[in-house]
Amino acid sequence: MTARKALGRGLDALIPSGGGKAPEAGLVYLSVDQIKASPSQPRKNFNDQALMELAESIKAQGVLQPLLVRKDDSSDSFLLIAGERRFRAARLAGLAQVPVLVRKADERESVILSLIENIQRQDLNPMEEARAFQGMVSKFKLSQEELAQKTGKDRATIANSLRLLKLPPEMQAGVEKGNLTPGHARAILSLDSPAKMRILFRKVVQQGINVRQAEALAKKLAGVDERKSPRPRTASESRAYLEELEKKLGKVFSARVKFVESGRNKGRIEIYYQNLEELERIIGLVGKK
Repeated sequence: MTARKALGRGLDALIPSGGGKAPEAGLVYLSVDQIKASPSQPRKNFNDQALMELAESIKAQGVLQPLLVRKDDSSDSFLLIAGERRFRAARLAGLAQVPVLVRKADERESVILSLIENIQRQDLNPMEEARAFQGMVSKFKLSQEELAQKTGKDRATIANSLRLLKLPPEMQAGVEKGNLTPGHARAILSLDSPAKMRILFRKVVQQGINVRQAEALAKKLAGVDERKSPRPRTASESRAYLEELEKKLGKVFSARVKFVESGRNKGRIEIYYQNLEELERIIGLVGKK
């Protein structure tokens, strides 16, 4: 089963029905001392209070969902693919053994599976997700389109996530702490100088302005209100922007929408329908706008 097919059905979809007992593959119990955290784990931050609560639950009920591991070729240990939070909590609970699913996987597949599980559980903050995406792009030479297919994300979402890595370190930390949303970050990234970025960043953090207010202030800082031309988007940024608009407009019409460019800042909008009833519904929506 590929990672793509497993997406959306949780970690259980990765467990084979046979449930073999050999330590090379299948569902077994391993000593916690035999398991090592993977250096490629995309999630870096774990809430101590939440871990203690999970540890108390594990003391009472045990580990209800097995960890996913692979054999470490360089030792007798096993490397975690997914389930580090459960593993940490199990150690806090004093468990000697934990249930694991041993998966035959190379490093590339392991990283992809780990990222998918964290995405499904929404365990990653935006910066952790962005760094995980960048690691897969640089280490495994995946294109944004390939990464989107493997993780179930839109390509525009991948592109916007990777853009967060262009933020200065203090602002990346703000995103990690939740003081800055990805929407705020995009407004900041529309500016062309670190000084202007810091002004907008301070406004967001100190005054708590919302994303729309941040976008309006970014335009003022960029000089749009003084009739200065904004920084032109690159081809990839322009395509990602249009794909995001396609997604938003598609939700409005509950139909597939496509922007077809015919020149700089020119093109047409295509709305697809399957039958006359759907066409009439779309026309009705257009008439209300």
